[in-house]
Amino acid sequence: MTVLRSIIFFCLCVAGLCAVAQDDPRELVSLDGTWRFVTDPQRTGLASGWNTTLPANATDVTVPHTWNVMKAHENYRGLAWYERKLAVPSTWKDRNVRLKFAAVYRDAVIYVNGKKAGEHLNSGYTTFYVDISHLLTFGADNTVTVSVDNSFSETALPYKDSFDWCNDGGIIRNVSVIVSGKPSIRYAHAIPTINFADTSARVILKIRLWEEDVKKAGFSIAIREKRGNKTVLSKDVTLTRQGDAFVTLFDIAKVHLWHFNDPFLYQVQVTAKSKGKETDRHTASFGFRKVVLEGQKLLVNNEPVRLPGIEYMPSSHPDHGSAEPRWVMDSVVHMLKDLNTVITRFHWQVDEYMLDRYDEAGILVQAEIPWWQQPYKLTPAVMETARMQLAEMTERDFNHASIFAWGISNEVFSTDRGQYVTLRDFTKALDSTRLAVVVSNETFKRRENDESFIADLPTWNDYVGTWYGKASDELPAYFKEIEGFLGNRPLLITEAGLCEPRFSGGDLRRIDDMIYHYREWAKRDYIAGCIYFCLNDYRTHRGEDGSGRFKARIHGITDLYFNRKPSYYVYKQLASPVEIRNVKKLKDDRIEVTLANRNNLPSYTLREYKVVWLTKEGQSTEMKLPLMKPGDSLTIVLDNIQPRFDFAIVSPTGHAVTGYPLSSK
Repeated sequence: MTVLRSIIFFCLCVAGLCAVAQDDPRELVSLDGTWRFVTDPQRTGLASGWNTTLPANATDVTVPHTWNVMKAHENYRGLAWYERKLAVPSTWKDRNVRLKFAAVYRDAVIYVNGKKAGEHLNSGYTTFYVDISHLLTFGADNTVTVSVDNSFSETALPYKDSFDWCNDGGIIRNVSVIVSGKPSIRYAHAIPTINFADTSARVILKIRLWEEDVKKAGFSIAIREKRGNKTVLSKDVTLTRQGDAFVTLFDIAKVHLWHFNDPFLYQVQVTAKSKGKETDRHTASFGFRKVVLEGQKLLVNNEPVRLPGIEYMPSSHPDHGSAEPRWVMDSVVHMLKDLNTVITRFHWQVDEYMLDRYDEAGILVQAEIPWWQQPYKLTPAVMETARMQLAEMTERDFNHASIFAWGISNEVFSTDRGQYVTLRDFTKALDSTRLAVVVSNETFKRRENDESFIADLPTWNDYVGTWYGKASDELPAYFKEIEGFLGNRPLLITEAGLCEPRFSGGDLRRIDDMIYHYREWAKRDYIAGCIYFCLNDYRTHRGEDGSGRFKARIHGITDLYFNRKPSYYVYKQLASPVEIRNVKKLKDDRIEVTLANRNNLPSYTLREYKVVWLTKEGQSTEMKLPLMKPGDSLTIVLDNIQPRFDFAIVSPTGHAVTGYPLSSK
């Protein structure tokens, strides 16, 4: 970087506008940081000209932001306004300038210099873009204003007040400006197919432009390994549009597969060109992996697996709510890996940064739209909302290697099978490479007519002993009922857990309930995995504990601040793939250890695991373990070990899956 560029970059960062290098045809400008904010309970702001200038009593807040963690507005549900200045250089003239909102909860109207630029309604968790090129004054400061309304709605998802999480209003995720030439790239979706005989692969690349009138375009395409930046493919192509996208394909002689124990990623970079000049550049990460169903088995890269998991309920840290900083998301990913969990789901669309981290950490995700329990029957307006959310979710998240399934609904007590079929087919048309899933908590009751059987993978939210039945030991009878109509299909346990204070007994009861249910799931080979509910106590407007921003359900193995309860450590051991069967002292500094790879839940092949221990001199040493298939066991000897015989079994991603003594891990 030249001295001049260094000065430019420094100045932009001081202004909060950290742009990319000047030779990139795409310029990214962050609008995170200080905005002015004011609520509008009387809904008089637009008539009072707030779309042009907010009133003097507006206060400074930091975006991403939600007002529902502010003491004065914890319970506020209604309209509010945000405003900030945007310095627009003359060099942006004749270029495409778009605002990118990672998420605004919920109904957002965007104004630039007082004029309406666009709106995004009925969806508070999906990313959207607004073209503002025609509204800007170049070489001057411009004003960006956003009105936001989190009132309960009959056309939105989540629907009315029928959702069991918080209703945090605001510009809850990042805001940025994307500046590019013409044509400009909307997305580039990579669809890999793997030849497992020699790990060669073919990639179909679908590129969509913002300019719908462009029928032919030139592109430079490069694929690199994300680790080390090694280029595996580079070529220039001229393509003619097919439908709404430009499509090309290419072969790669040998690829490194993505796996939850080896989350290897690639990056595809697409540069658009016009008349020999680069006009835009888009980069996305993806992985080579295959997740399919075969009979009663879930296969990852052609290997049958049974996977333990847990769900995290975002927006629950009382200091941040839905405007989660990255350190919160990083903490969650760290805990999920520490817990030995491999699979998870979300009740609504999450921040893309979290999905990036799941890609990098190796956690499989079922991504869902927030249709929970209501309405039983989708009105035409809400059906359109569901379609919009599915389209926005799949478009943004298509390349994430972690996502194995798209979720359509959760616990919707409906006999109208047609609406599930419609959304299943719509989802499969958007992405035929992943599973489409409908989540049910009455699988045992509606039998083969259960809505989850309409989708690819039958599911069950197993709350026997709490929400259903009188005691947990009734669970085998429920399974016998399900087995009568399950057929040659697997079953995914998509929820199970103990909700306090609705059910008494505290964390000790949670542990007893957890152990019993987990062992019953492990006995049944057709159960492909389980997603325990949940990692954390969570904020919800339906909360039975606390008030204001602390109103919550006590449902987690950690509290709102991620402090770990005893049940956390119990679940970690249940989900560990490795069992320490025996530790035998041979000498004061020498022990014999017998290990086994579990073959129930979890069940998957162990590669590149190791045992780590401290020597008598206090030095860390390690021993690589051989490949272990489910059910395999082995005995090893650890020499020169410290007197406490402390050791850990460590996964390829660097996480201790179990250890001895257990209390130290």
